[in-house]
Amino acid sequence: LNTAISHLQDSINLTSDDHPHKPARVSDLGMMLYTRFKRLGRLSDLDDAITVLRQAVNLAPDDHAHKLACLYNLGSVLEARFDHFGQLNDLEDIAVVKRQAVDLIPDGHPNKPARCNDLTMTLQTGFERLGQPKDLEDAIAVQRQAVDLTPDDHPNKPAYLSTLGRALGVCFLCFGQPNDLESAIVVHRQAVDITPDRDFDKPTRLNNLGNALKTRFDRFDQLNDLEEAVMVMHLAIDTIADDHPHKPSCLTDLGTALETRFKRLGQLSDLENAITVKRQAVDLTPDGHPDKSICLNSLGEVFCTRFCQNHDQEDLESAFSAFILALDQESGPPSARLNAVEGCIAVRRVQAQFGRITYQDLMNTFDQALSLVPQVAWLGPNTTQRRAALSSIGNIVKSAVSAAIQTGNLSRAIEWLEEGRSVVLGQLLQLRSPVDNLRSHHPDLADRLQSLSHNLEASGNELRSGRTQDSLLHSGSDMTLHGQVSVRIKLAQDYQDLLRQIREQDGFKNFLMPRPLAELVPPRRTDGPIVIIIVDPLSCDALVVHGSDEPLIHVPLPNLTFKLAENMRLAFTQSLKKAGVRERKGVHDDRFADSVPRGDRGASFFESPMDPIIARVLKNLWLHVVKPILDRIKAKPAGTAVTDLPHVTWCPTGPLAFLPIHAAGMYGRRGTLGDGMKLFDIAVSSYTPTLSALLRPAHTFVGGWPSVRALVVSQPKTPGMSMLPGVASEVANIWKHLGGQVEHLDGEDATTEAVLHAMGEDHCQLVHLACHGLQNTVEPSKSAFVLYDGYLTPSQLMSSSVRNGALAFLSACETPTGDEKPPEEAGYLATGMLAMGFNSVIGTMWSAGDQDAPIVADEVYRRLKEGCVSGDGRLKTAYALHEAVKVLREKVGESNVTRWAPYIHFGI
Repeated sequence: LNTAISHLQDSINLTSDDHPHKPARVSDLGMMLYTRFKRLGRLSDLDDAITVLRQAVNLAPDDHAHKLACLYNLGSVLEARFDHFGQLNDLEDIAVVKRQAVDLIPDGHPNKPARCNDLTMTLQTGFERLGQPKDLEDAIAVQRQAVDLTPDDHPNKPAYLSTLGRALGVCFLCFGQPNDLESAIVVHRQAVDITPDRDFDKPTRLNNLGNALKTRFDRFDQLNDLEEAVMVMHLAIDTIADDHPHKPSCLTDLGTALETRFKRLGQLSDLENAITVKRQAVDLTPDGHPDKSICLNSLGEVFCTRFCQNHDQEDLESAFSAFILALDQESGPPSARLNAVEGCIAVRRVQAQFGRITYQDLMNTFDQALSLVPQVAWLGPNTTQRRAALSSIGNIVKSAVSAAIQTGNLSRAIEWLEEGRSVVLGQLLQLRSPVDNLRSHHPDLADRLQSLSHNLEASGNELRSGRTQDSLLHSGSDMTLHGQVSVRIKLAQDYQDLLRQIREQDGFKNFLMPRPLAELVPPRRTDGPIVIIIVDPLSCDALVVHGSDEPLIHVPLPNLTFKLAENMRLAFTQSLKKAGVRERKGVHDDRFADSVPRGDRGASFFESPMDPIIARVLKNLWLHVVKPILDRIKAKPAGTAVTDLPHVTWCPTGPLAFLPIHAAGMYGRRGTLGDGMKLFDIAVSSYTPTLSALLRPAHTFVGGWPSVRALVVSQPKTPGMSMLPGVASEVANIWKHLGGQVEHLDGEDATTEAVLHAMGEDHCQLVHLACHGLQNTVEPSKSAFVLYDGYLTPSQLMSSSVRNGALAFLSACETPTGDEKPPEEAGYLATGMLAMGFNSVIGTMWSAGDQDAPIVADEVYRRLKEGCVSGDGRLKTAYALHEAVKVLREKVGESNVTRWAPYIHFGI
């Protein structure tokens, strides 16, 4: 082979570029290099082969006899590299090359439909990996061309129709257009009608039609669709052989349709038949097959359905056993295995009502689950699907932490919570991931990991989406159930071997693993306790990370329930709307008219008696959350000076993340029975999204306050937003305290690019943003500061970084939007600034009054200047904000919570 390559290279060197045989010879050389790669495994041969094949394509004009062959060879080798490394740019190149080939083939050529079908499969893979709608739209258009160019009597016509039907079905599931579903059903009917009865793929095409009909029933509740779906799926089962690779998936789909019909009509025979066929699916699927965990999950779900009907404890036990077996399938898709954990949690929550829950049973389950969380969140098929998994991940993490607490594994509880919150926040805000860090140092390892993870996850896509593949699309692969097992087991082993290799690299010891507690908390913490509050449907608890001889303290919160926490969040949100802090006011600029948030920092507030709902929420927070924790850690009112107060850092989860814990207390007129203690009288409060955010050392300023270098960004007249007349006073107050160490970007100068550049400068230690902002609780990555030319989001902030960031003061109206179904975390803009590198962040929980912002800024910077000059050079921001808010509270009145309580401190 080496000799042949050498001779061919000599021949090519002696051949002029315009010689008619040169493209073919260059293409042959590329394929020889690819052959040597397959024999010896040298990556340089693979890269050289692609380079040479590209040269062959470029040498051949479109009308050259060998142009198509050159394109086919290049596409094949690019696919081999994509399968090996999973590089997305290769996938894009494959689509470009295959499209070129399709465009060169005349419509009447017999190979044109097959090449269109091949391009469709590549475009669908691109959609699955990247989630770009254009890829799916192009796939449907190309496949329609394949169908239209193929005669009805051609043996491949049914397969092309099936591919088109599946693509249309995916399009409906993603975008919800009924016409796509109707077209999918029509196309699947055509595929069934023209497929001979004894054709190997007839049952799977019947099953595809049945799934499409059931999808239409799920959407429009037309019973005749469900009845026909069951009938068609029964026909598929009657005609499929036991050793057919898709029989288990067909059985599972039939069982799900029968279970759906039971829920609709209540016929017990449907429920019993559903259990029977789902058992058959499990029995026919060998251990190690990727569909095994999916079939077991489906069986567990139908047992839960029967339990709801007859309340037989044996059904719960059977369901739990099925979910545990699904989790134990190491070669199963990671997302399916996480679904199994959700099933285990659901079963144990039901059993808790009967006093039969054992948290210890779940510890091993959660240990496996937490190892899967990063794989699903960071390495899932595409961003859309990874984001969709976050809700279940959040619930799993909460339940895992709760189980660890109940079994006394407090260290494990904190490690799991830290890992889960870091993953969820990173995905919500599109922050830099551990895989991004790996790619920066070891790109080859990152690409291999991405490819293996995709292959592990992709195995169950067909069954989960109701799509089964025709044998035509599996040419060259082992189509038997048992034949697929060894491949899947090898993939799972390769994944674990690669993880071990990565963890042997410097700096990646704990890659995709929870960080141990010793790395999260200093041995003797001196900056006050950190209080983590877990809100779970089964149990609510607090974990206190303390700097005393008792480093971890468990505080049960028996009077707090998930329902109470959620009701408090909803009530408080409604009260904020009623108070007007979430309503737009002012004049807009048409440039941003379509995307203006609902909040307004310029809203007017007037002192009035405290809203009774707000008072009740703050009272419940005090009685059921804060007071039990303070009593346990023996926190009591100190001297009259603010500096005598202890410092408490809160890390709330679930609904509590959206409530002002720092304002908790008993409110009422002085001297009345309702009057009592408030948290701000006892402690200075901070918040943190994770423990990791508190690990940085506090910055000190050797030269004192005059050495602090600051960036001030002001937007008094932002396009599309109401005016903020208080910004001018705010900036004047800042300038008064900071002196000449200020870079000021105002109005038109405060663009996203200019602000990012200024923040990224190494000399930037303090940033003050006086502008509009929004905190989107449905799409957290769309939370943003509104600057002159657009939005500055957390992911954009992460594109830059600061080395000496001491403080980011976000004097912006962080208007909460879309909180009907909020995710687990809040404070997205502040979290983004912490991730960027700032140690300390002042932000707002809701829109702050424009007339109040200058007061708070003036008081904060006054105290920071005094404390830094007279102290050790550290910025004690939490104490400065505490005193500033006290001044504002005395001006507007304690009852005016909506004016003084939005200001909060994050970080150190």
